[in-house]
Amino acid sequence: MALDTNVLVRNNVQIKGNIASDRTLVFAHGFGTDQSAWNGVWPAFANTHRIVLFDYVGANKTTVAQFKPERYKTLYAFADDLLDILEALNLTQVDLIGHSVGGTTGMLAASQEPERFGRLVLIGSSPRYLNDEGYTGGFSEQDLNDLFAQMKGNYYGWASGFAPFIARNLDNPCVADQFAQTLAAMRPDVGLSIARTIFESDHRAVLANVPHPVLVIQPEHDSAVPGFVGEYFTQQLPNAQLIILPTEGHLPHLSHPELVVNAIRPFLQHVPVDGLEPV
Repeated sequence: MALDTNVLVRNNVQIKGNIASDRTLVFAHGFGTDQSAWNGVWPAFANTHRIVLFDYVGANKTTVAQFKPERYKTLYAFADDLLDILEALNLTQVDLIGHSVGGTTGMLAASQEPERFGRLVLIGSSPRYLNDEGYTGGFSEQDLNDLFAQMKGNYYGWASGFAPFIARNLDNPCVADQFAQTLAAMRPDVGLSIARTIFESDHRAVLANVPHPVLVIQPEHDSAVPGFVGEYFTQQLPNAQLIILPTEGHLPHLSHPELVVNAIRPFLQHVPVDGLEPV
């Protein structure tokens, strides 16, 4: 199998697990993290699946050289990168597990090339972060203006305060510490540019065009994505199921990886969520 090494290097692609398996799991991380965020989750599937890990462009020092602001003005550019990876690896019918914007870009990729995907798992993802009439995204325009101003004024100071707010889990400060480290690994101007792309996006119109089975995992007390969004996803996606995890914060795959694994595994085995306990 000939590989496009430029694509694989660009996104720091790593292949792990059972590389001979005909079942592939692709893990897509969220803003402020990189592929290391999945270290508590992917090994649970390593015996049965080929595992594909990657970093979105701009996520860290490894990928920042590939970041071009004029290209990454929309989330479709990140979705295109994901499709490039699957094409380079000659993969179809992969199951994607995405956190936050990683799930959103995975959904966008699936809407463009549906044959590349089998099932989608969206963990704390959102089609729109800005509140709208009849829609609670979690942020007002003033919230976002303040966030962008803080990032621009003192990125590292902002990151040190933003990390514990997003992570919560006060009894487990390691979650916030880990998030703070990967957040601070982003170059400040790149972090601000990507944040604007994410928080100013609106992909609600795409949901009806995603025919795949989707598992929406909504943390019960998510710092960034309110419960309304998980319910909205389930109502608007043609084939979606919802699990509400009894967890704090926006990073359940860091704080409670075992709960995330327990939620995902039956879905990948085609077991209906109605037959599951959410913990």
